[in-house]
Amino acid sequence: MKYIKIILLFISLGSLSSCYFFKAMKYKKYPLEKLDEFASVPFQPSEQPFRFKHGSVSPALKNELDSLLKGSNRYAMLVIQNDSILYEFYNHKIADTTLLPSFSVAKSYVSTMIAIALEEGKIKSLNEPITNYLPELRKRDSRFSDITIQHVLDMRSGIKSSENYFNPMSDVLRLGFGKNINKKSLRISIEKEPNQFFEYKSINTQLLGMIVERSTGMKLQDYFVEKIQKPLQFEHPSTWIYDDAKHKTLRAFCCMNLTAKDYAKFGRLILNKGKWQGKQIVSEKWVESILSIENRKATDGYKNQWWSNISQKIFNDSIAMQKYVLNNPAVYGVEKISLEKVLINYKISKPSDKIENGKKSWLVSYYKDGIHAQGLIGQYIYISPEKNSIVVILSNTLNPNLPLKSGGLSRIEKLLESEL
Repeated sequence: MKYIKIILLFISLGSLSSCYFFKAMKYKKYPLEKLDEFASVPFQPSEQPFRFKHGSVSPALKNELDSLLKGSNRYAMLVIQNDSILYEFYNHKIADTTLLPSFSVAKSYVSTMIAIALEEGKIKSLNEPITNYLPELRKRDSRFSDITIQHVLDMRSGIKSSENYFNPMSDVLRLGFGKNINKKSLRISIEKEPNQFFEYKSINTQLLGMIVERSTGMKLQDYFVEKIQKPLQFEHPSTWIYDDAKHKTLRAFCCMNLTAKDYAKFGRLILNKGKWQGKQIVSEKWVESILSIENRKATDGYKNQWWSNISQKIFNDSIAMQKYVLNNPAVYGVEKISLEKVLINYKISKPSDKIENGKKSWLVSYYKDGIHAQGLIGQYIYISPEKNSIVVILSNTLNPNLPLKSGGLSRIEKLLESEL
């Protein structure tokens, strides 16, 4: 009997050879050379592609950025200001034509499609219950009618779903590697009442993708091409990974593959308040709602599938700290700290104020100018209206052989702030 059970176990494992579990284990480090092994929808470039102009940063800044990035886990980096590429970097065998994965940067594209569908009247209101478009959920649990599109956009839906990227049994990896993901998405349950807490869960974006499809009557990939990819005049071929050949449902929460410059075009759209070459693609009101510090603060720094740009300031003097906090509505956190905690936990290599060992100071966190789209292993599209700039960074932080050198993103940020 014991041997029969062992044989049955091996047979069952063999039958699962194509299931999401084995795919999740195979691709757990997300190697770039395996990208072509995923089934995807191809998109053709524009016959009249938009191209950024070219400028430059100072030789000193270029040399320091190069020294940080060469041999690191960053695949590519672009710094764009006033429509000119001031700095362009590609690591290893990466070129400006290489398709690089978005991971959750795709979420910001999906939310933009929600905004366009809203502007077109396909979606009546962001305060509508999601069950207006996903009535199957109401049949599962009437409480789904309390969840609005806005709750889902802000990751405040209260939906139950595990977001552990390193556990192959987690819900997010079922979405990432499984088949017929719309069917899986409609089998969800509720964990808590909506709008209580910010909880980052990719299932929210997958539902948004379904809402775009149900409201417009178009596949998400077709709506993307019509409303974003063609208007933004992509320069290179691109792809978006889908679940299986039968359904061809995009993994909406992740899995776009574009070149660095084509990612930058999306940043340019948002930087220009939804306008592209004089044409309004997404409403200015939508963009302003994301950029609003008041809105971002009300939703824990995450608004409509965009992250807030944040910063910290160190104070040794409690009176100065209190004055700053009282006069700065962008502040969202104050923490008493020691020098050791700053250097180890926050990795601030050069604090702006001197902190003596053993003495307490205050770390004040605040939302600053701009927002960014962000992906799992170091994908970013930073937007700064104040500096009229876009920074694109594409990486693979899971590669243990390619650590980012001393300073990391915080050092890159300080270098750019000093010159832009």
